[in-house]
Amino acid sequence: EEGDDIITKVKVHFDNFSAKWDEVYDFRNTGRIRPLYSHVTPRAKPTEFVVHHRSMEHKTKKFFLFGQSFYLQCHNEWSTARAGAHILTQASRFLELSHFKKSENGKKLSSVDRKIAEKDRDEARKMIAIIVKALIQSDKRYVVAAIESGKQARQNGRKTHFDATAMSDDLTKKLREVLPYLPFDVRVTTADSPLGSNGEEAAFPFSLVRTIGNYMNARHSLVLHWRGNTDVANSDTSSKKQTGSRQLLYTPPIISPSKQNQKLLGAPGSDELKRHPSSSHGGFHIGSCLAEFFKEQHLEATGCWRCPVCKEDREGKQSMALWNLPDFLVFNFKRFNASSRWSEKITTRVDFPITGLNMREWCDENSPQSQQSSDEPFIYDLIGVVNHMGDIDTGHYIAACKATACSPDGSEEVAYNFNGSNTTKLNPSEEESTSSGWRIGRSKEKDSSTKAASKAVSESAEPLWLKFDDELVEPVPPRNLVTEAAYVLFYKRRHMRPSNVAKYCSLD
Repeated sequence: EEGDDIITKVKVHFDNFSAKWDEVYDFRNTGRIRPLYSHVTPRAKPTEFVVHHRSMEHKTKKFFLFGQSFYLQCHNEWSTARAGAHILTQASRFLELSHFKKSENGKKLSSVDRKIAEKDRDEARKMIAIIVKALIQSDKRYVVAAIESGKQARQNGRKTHFDATAMSDDLTKKLREVLPYLPFDVRVTTADSPLGSNGEEAAFPFSLVRTIGNYMNARHSLVLHWRGNTDVANSDTSSKKQTGSRQLLYTPPIISPSKQNQKLLGAPGSDELKRHPSSSHGGFHIGSCLAEFFKEQHLEATGCWRCPVCKEDREGKQSMALWNLPDFLVFNFKRFNASSRWSEKITTRVDFPITGLNMREWCDENSPQSQQSSDEPFIYDLIGVVNHMGDIDTGHYIAACKATACSPDGSEEVAYNFNGSNTTKLNPSEEESTSSGWRIGRSKEKDSSTKAASKAVSESAEPLWLKFDDELVEPVPPRNLVTEAAYVLFYKRRHMRPSNVAKYCSLD
């Protein structure tokens, strides 16, 4: 209230945008607030986000990611309590009986330790079942009570405010007692920093009055932070819920190849896939993708190919190969799959080299370039990555670009070699005339909070990579470039043609 006026303020949050874009509107006593979805329709697709597994190295006290990440989909109207039940149910898949006989999570276990671990996993699964049941029941009571309150308000002809404080407090009290028994914490982080290095991290709210569609967006991800044998929540070790687990209870689910993959690996030409084995993260090497893209295909006599001589449908073979390699290569991964019944985002990780991509294998053996004995014309180095965060309907693009200083003739090797070590010193005149890369987007001098990081980057032997997220520009370690979100890759030939050097460089 301001004087005699009654002012209603409404904050509007836009999906898939950060809180800084929220807008506040004032409605005077003569104003009117229209109901939700008056001019727009609700989103038909569910909210999708990725879930990572994380733990802490006890010697260095640093977080690290491990295990198999997975995606979850939740209906937008679900409360975060209902969505939390879905999250915990999926997390229980990683607490099944271990199928490793000799080692577990990189450690050798005795028969006694194995029995203790299996007992702890069994207790953790039972506790998850109890928590999931409590969340589902509380959410059901909340929905029923809200519907009954609306019916009574319409029957009485007056508006009433539905108060869910008592139910929320009751659920919070129950969860406070049982959540510490779980072998992990459920945390919310930004999608580009699951290690929580940017400080933007919070506990997942198991709430009845918050919907998952408004709480999570394409820039968020979940982290299951697994507690190890020294993750003690409190110095009081008399309570089991505060002493944590004896060891990391995570166990990967049993993965077996699908029938389609088995057929693909058993088909002719599968030796190309075996030459580029799958990565340790469960994805593919980019060499496997190229081998599949360039493999010979058999065309059946069903309208696939018509002979230009006899004008009849014939069986045939089709193959592709590169003839002339350009100075710049662009790879666009097929991340989106759509059909008449189903559409989804493909989140398979593709491992690609940051330096030294050799394209000789996929060039035609009769091409002029293939006649050269040296591999120099076939070597490419990564200069940019476009990442897509989100699902098939909504998302956000984040780019990473290489900002290594160049000499006047366009050669990057004057500042760095391509394996990220043994920095080559520049002479003072070249050093002053070379752009530092930090001045792209924001001033290095104004970045007082990251002065130490700036110094570390400037003294590093690795090339400088910058991440561009809307107006935010900051350095990113090269080890963070290869992720499941990679969508478009940009490669540059290590030794460009002189004509392109003159075209893309400004010579004084």
